[in-house]
Amino acid sequence: MKKNLNKKKRFSSFWRGLSLKRLFTKDNFNVIRSLPKVLSKIDRYLILFFVSVIAVAFFFLWRDYWLKTTHEEPAFGGTYTEGIVGEAKDLDKHIARLTGAGLTYLESTGEIKGDLAESWEIQQDGKVYQFKLRPGYSSSDFANQITTRNIWPNIKVSTPSEDLLVFNFDQPFSPFLYASTEPVFSYGPYKISKEEKTQITLQAQDNYWRGKPHIEKIILKLYPNTDSLIKAAKNGDVMGYLKEKDDWQPADFTTYEMSLPRELDLFFNLSKPDLQNVDRRRNLRDNKPIDKDLNLVLVTSENPKNLKVAEDIKAKWKDLKVNIEIKKYDNITLQKDIIPQRNYDILLYGLDYGADPDPYPFWHHTQIKPDGMNLSNYSNKNADKLMEKARQTFDSGQRDDLYNQLKGILDQDVPFITLEKETCYYSVSDDIKGITKIYGFAETDRFLKVSDRYIKSKRVKN
Repeated sequence: MKKNLNKKKRFSSFWRGLSLKRLFTKDNFNVIRSLPKVLSKIDRYLILFFVSVIAVAFFFLWRDYWLKTTHEEPAFGGTYTEGIVGEAKDLDKHIARLTGAGLTYLESTGEIKGDLAESWEIQQDGKVYQFKLRPGYSSSDFANQITTRNIWPNIKVSTPSEDLLVFNFDQPFSPFLYASTEPVFSYGPYKISKEEKTQITLQAQDNYWRGKPHIEKIILKLYPNTDSLIKAAKNGDVMGYLKEKDDWQPADFTTYEMSLPRELDLFFNLSKPDLQNVDRRRNLRDNKPIDKDLNLVLVTSENPKNLKVAEDIKAKWKDLKVNIEIKKYDNITLQKDIIPQRNYDILLYGLDYGADPDPYPFWHHTQIKPDGMNLSNYSNKNADKLMEKARQTFDSGQRDDLYNQLKGILDQDVPFITLEKETCYYSVSDDIKGITKIYGFAETDRFLKVSDRYIKSKRVKN
């Protein structure tokens, strides 16, 4: 027992002798300071080498531990700059998806979920849509925006309470739930903070219902043509842009694809006597010679892509006994003057079905009017009945069946020829995190869930 006590005393005395106070005495410090003078050059290098190895080893051990015990999370900050080809008026539709929000929104799975509305009910067999708004939003405010901005002019809107917004239809109208995904209300993730001639700056909203977006600012820059936009990307002036499939992009950019419900079509004007023969239209669709020589006027926009397609059709149909004269117009003239008067034999134009593939606006006989979009002046009673029934059918399987039947009729009657389906290509710098895919029904939908994207990040304890 006495022997063990002596050992403990000696052990305690040893550690007291190694106390910091005794270790860092003036004499010891002088000895350490004089070491470089007594050590050889090789000794000094060896000591420096081993100290460096130990320091690096400790760094990697600490780094490994830090990475294992933390995870990356988005942090607020940074500026994202995107380039857009066009004029100032072309910015409006892009800005709307950033500054606006819908009653609902589209998920990547195709499912519709609540946006500014937390829930909804479809009542009276589809004649009434009732949306319950999220806390903090006012149905009277929403109704006022709808009325003053003429958003849905032919729909009756009522506000039975401050959190209920109700839409009433004379007939069941199944496409409206998709229409409710449009960002028509001014409560989106961003707000405009600065407007200039060639660019718009947007600032993250503090009170966005999903939470403040991670990216502090978004700048949309206008460029006159694709070449100048590509040059800006090469110079590092933009971090994202819409592109054609084979356009150049920086090595550290990723391109995301989105199939659009949009087609480039060739519409036959069926009010023209030479185009009322269905066999003649079928032969043109199938690239077969027709029964007589025709002289036709093909109208399209000044879009370079459309003009190239028009020239290709002209060359190809020359062998089918069709002589084509191409007339091009700017989009404003095309939409305000040429199309309302149906002043063409054939029209090369993009058809956009939008969120819901409702063909009624494009093929029902009631849309043969100056402000209608029945661009072929097409009329078929059986087709009309299918479209009317589809609008009142809420079962997606039954609607698809009705649409397939309509497609069969259109294939037989050939009021138009589909030339190509459109795909959106979106090239974004790898510095922008939080994008896994883009989806939607228009190029502007690339900004769906933009608030999830981030540039800056931080490490947080697990």
